[in-house]
Amino acid sequence: MNRPTIGIFGVLVIVSTLAGCSTGQMIVFQKPGVAASQQKADEVACIEASIGAVEDPRPSPLPPIDREAFERCMRAKGYVPVAK
Repeated sequence: MNRPTIGIFGVLVIVSTLAGCSTGQMIVFQKPGVAASQQKADEVACIEASIGAVEDPRPSPLPPIDREAFERCMRAKGYVPVAK
């Protein structure tokens, strides 16, 4: 299957959207000792892994992201969600 690729702007939009969805508070993923560049790389990998995993009926210029798949991926990499 050919997956669409997204630029850094798309990643930032998706991460900020995922962070604020459904709870009304911002959720970020933290992992002690990880460099910011590594965290961004892990976020991108998890976003790309969760693209198209869910059907989204709403029109959007960005591909639909399965938030649960994204969270599972980040947890599997050792990150913990923290409310901000």
